[in-house]
Amino acid sequence: MRRTSLSVAAGLAAALLVAGSPAQAAVSAKDLPKSGDIVKAFPELAGATFSTDKSKQISVPGNTCGVAEMAKAKSAIATTGASAAGFPVVVAGAAEVKSAAKAKAYLKAYTAYTKKCATFTEPTTGATVTSSITKAPKVGQGAVAFVQETTVFGITSYSSSVLYRDGNRVGNVVAIDDAPVSASAIAKLAKVGAKKLK
Repeated sequence: MRRTSLSVAAGLAAALLVAGSPAQAAVSAKDLPKSGDIVKAFPELAGATFSTDKSKQISVPGNTCGVAEMAKAKSAIATTGASAAGFPVVVAGAAEVKSAAKAKAYLKAYTAYTKKCATFTEPTTGATVTSSITKAPKVGQGAVAFVQETTVFGITSYSSSVLYRDGNRVGNVVAIDDAPVSASAIAKLAKVGAKKLK
């Protein structure tokens, strides 16, 4: 179940495997919330396993609901925290894209995608997914937020995502759980992420 949720929610929200200027340096771990920041927002992850991955790509909305595509990035990094129990899973990502215009377009694309794919069947698993835009915290130079519910084999998981930008950088935080994600917790982590993204 965790794998299905990650493919739909975190994959959709970029996990970013995601006003400044194009001269900003490549993103690194210092541009992300630390594991301690994640645990402060989500205490259930105390003692969790954390891993960090770097990439030169970010996930972007595809033409088909539930299918993400990969786009080039100058640099990208993501930290994932996973509970030994399976849930929650929290991902914080950051990426440097070609320009501030690209960063704006990235957020706009996810807003359009979430509206378009309000309800769909995930092509590879048959999971039923519902998505909706929620109020985004006032962070960075712009932010969007959405929630998803994923049901497969009678089991439902929940995710909450916030994507934000600063210059030609984009960042996100995603939380996946077996119960609705706390809006205040994801907003708290997004504020930390946006502050570090600058």
